[in-house]
Amino acid sequence: MAKPLVRRRLGTVFEATTIELLDEACRAFPRIQDPQDSEGLHDFRVALRRLRSLFKDYIGYFPARAPRKLVTDLRDLARSTNTARDAEVMLAWLESQAEGAPAAERGAIAWWKERLSAQVGEEYAVLEGRVASFPLLDNRLRSAVKSLRKESSKTPRFGAVSAEVLEHLTEQLGEELSAMRGREDENALHRPRITGKRIRYLLRPWRKESELFERTEASMKAFQDAFGDLHDDLVRAEVLRTTVHQHVWEETELRLEAAVSTSGARAMAPRHLRGFMGLVAQHEQHTENNLQRVMALVKGPNRQQLDTCLAEAVAYMRG
Repeated sequence: MAKPLVRRRLGTVFEATTIELLDEACRAFPRIQDPQDSEGLHDFRVALRRLRSLFKDYIGYFPARAPRKLVTDLRDLARSTNTARDAEVMLAWLESQAEGAPAAERGAIAWWKERLSAQVGEEYAVLEGRVASFPLLDNRLRSAVKSLRKESSKTPRFGAVSAEVLEHLTEQLGEELSAMRGREDENALHRPRITGKRIRYLLRPWRKESELFERTEASMKAFQDAFGDLHDDLVRAEVLRTTVHQHVWEETELRLEAAVSTSGARAMAPRHLRGFMGLVAQHEQHTENNLQRVMALVKGPNRQQLDTCLAEAVAYMRG
């Protein structure tokens, strides 16, 4: 029977977890270019994010260090997929808005969808080249963690290190939640989402150790989902406004060309401006609702429950 995580050496668990995540990335990698698989890129990115978080949390506890370029290459690979995934997510949201929308909004959605679909296609066309380095990076990472384990045979217990990291992240999350004042500081709304994600990734290997960790992760997920939805809204709001400006500019250019080439050309408002105004107003209300949801979580009993769960998790990890 395998030792409990709390008693296992950091080097052993770190290597096993790295290999597990690399295996997940390898399974997702060929799915990226499958047009029938809408989650391939998402799964690939999740595996890379978890790898980055694993290295960030634990690599400093090894006497030997992984080559810095490995960590940098992992970061750069993950970032190279951002634009494709962002466009893909935006297109999925746009398609979800069409059903039941008034005629004006449907016109704006159709105009945007035509351009966004082309953008997604272009991003996927170049994505294969951007991620082509992954198989080589996969081999380098596997070799590096194997060497780390061999060179660092006397690493501390995984439980003690995890407790220290979780305690630090919990304190950081508390400070970030207390610093939130509302929408006027969007950076303050963004930070707890990132820290919360790191906490969830850290808790993940512990889920089979105790029901406590399932409960803690579920509590953390409620926060993560709320902050994630709000973050998506804030990002989308900026893209939505930029798209409206693009539409107005394109339509204005057409009117000006008509004024030069056609006698008696009429001055008209951009075709889909009313529809875009409706989309902006609806999206703004959705964003405000999600902001209130986040603020209620931060100040309500769910915050106390989360703090309690995280404190108990730290104590369990310490043994």
